Amino acid sequence: MRGVAQALVLVAGLVAWTAYVHRPLDYRIRSPWRQADYTGIARSFAREGLNILYPRIDWRGAGPGYVEGEFPLVPWTGALFLRAFGDRPWLLRLPPLACMIASLFFFYGLARRLLPPAGVLLATAAFAANPLLFHLATAIQPDALMVLLALVAAGACWRWGDQPQSTARLFVAAAAIAGAILAKAPAAYLGFVLAWEVLRHDGLRGALRPRVLLAALVALVPPLAWYAWAYHFWTAYGNSLGLSNGDHFLTAAMLWPPRFLVGLLKWETLGVFSPGGWLLVAAAVAGGVRRIERPLVWYAAVWIFYLAAAKTTSADWAYYYHASSVAPGCLLMGAGLAAITEGRVLPRRWAWIGPALGAATIVTLVGLVGVYIRLRDGRDDLRPMWECSRAFARVVPPDGLLVVAGSADDGFGWTGAYNVSMPFAWMDRRGFNYPENRLGPDALDRIAAAGGRWWMARRAELERDDLRAVVDRKYRLVASCDSQYFLYDLAPQ
Repeated sequence: MRGVAQALVLVAGLVAWTAYVHRPLDYRIRSPWRQADYTGIARSFAREGLNILYPRIDWRGAGPGYVEGEFPLVPWTGALFLRAFGDRPWLLRLPPLACMIASLFFFYGLARRLLPPAGVLLATAAFAANPLLFHLATAIQPDALMVLLALVAAGACWRWGDQPQSTARLFVAAAAIAGAILAKAPAAYLGFVLAWEVLRHDGLRGALRPRVLLAALVALVPPLAWYAWAYHFWTAYGNSLGLSNGDHFLTAAMLWPPRFLVGLLKWETLGVFSPGGWLLVAAAVAGGVRRIERPLVWYAAVWIFYLAAAKTTSADWAYYYHASSVAPGCLLMGAGLAAITEGRVLPRRWAWIGPALGAATIVTLVGLVGVYIRLRDGRDDLRPMWECSRAFARVVPPDGLLVVAGSADDGFGWTGAYNVSMPFAWMDRRGFNYPENRLGPDALDRIAAAGGRWWMARRAELERDDLRAVVDRKYRLVASCDSQYFLYDLAPQ
């Protein structure tokens, strides 16, 4: 009977994740700038060459568009689909979906190794019902690949820990960590998972053994080589997907009052556990730390990253970063259910509390998925930009260089990546991005001199400091859309 329930959970997860794979790339998306960037990079691979070492973005100005970012395996794979089946952006959702489906089955295998049957069922159900993973399963971004490789890496570390004399297992673990970091830099926290296994078996002396040092090189050298290579795109062209053009790390000034903890705990609650899930984690800890040592170390390692990069990880826009917590969090929730039902936390007559908390957790997570769908499909904030982009695409020639405002580059109290890429992806055009707080006649003149031609201006921009009067004297208004956006030709009149 439990096997049937487990099969139903797996099937339900697959159906839920796959249901939205065919949706269009329009205004009803979360993390829109990220998905638009990856759409542009995939199109560039498909049209300008498949050399994976040279990813290119759309907001490239008049340059080649080479951009600093993670190793671009996801958009490169998507480009193969575009070449084979035409420019259908929904095809770019297939590589992340494949990664997430593989993650579900890999997680199920880990849970079976670590947990008793009741815990396996809850942990897998929580993983399948997780709202963050539901989003990432069809999101055109690298996080699904990182989740998969993090699962592979954790499992490989534990397999080596069970047989530490196996050099092959050690290097498999190191290679998996390298792959996860290449997929997305935050996966560097996995180094602590492997380090714990080394210290657990051999102590500090073991960390200095030649094979362990060589394994550390295997884990670190490929990512360091790639990110050093990618960094030169930033120094040469000023293009980054957020690595070098944003401040991410915790500072002493943030320690008191520690407001960043509110953001971190909010997304851990709404995106990973739910209140009932936190109670299950508490039960897992009360039931014996030794029994949950491995998932607990994994979860603690993720928190090292969350705290180190608190400027980013505590922000609302960075909610999807908390997908790193989902796998260890689900294992801990499953362990908590087992601790309650086995009588290690409460008397056995109270064993029903475990399944009750488990059911409440799954119902809450499913409800959060519903909230996510509602927030995404019902959002209107991007609709004017999308509708006007579609309208202006009929005016801007295919080779015309678009000019679009980004967000502020210092609007958060520290430097932030300002690039807004959605109009470029929606119109399938290239061009210039500028920080909205740097706009002025001189900035427009510089962009026009560099080749920028078609300025998609917002009404709020034109109303600031009476800019419209200056613009109307210098440039030709080509089109307007719903009194929200105005298309100017920046060519000299």
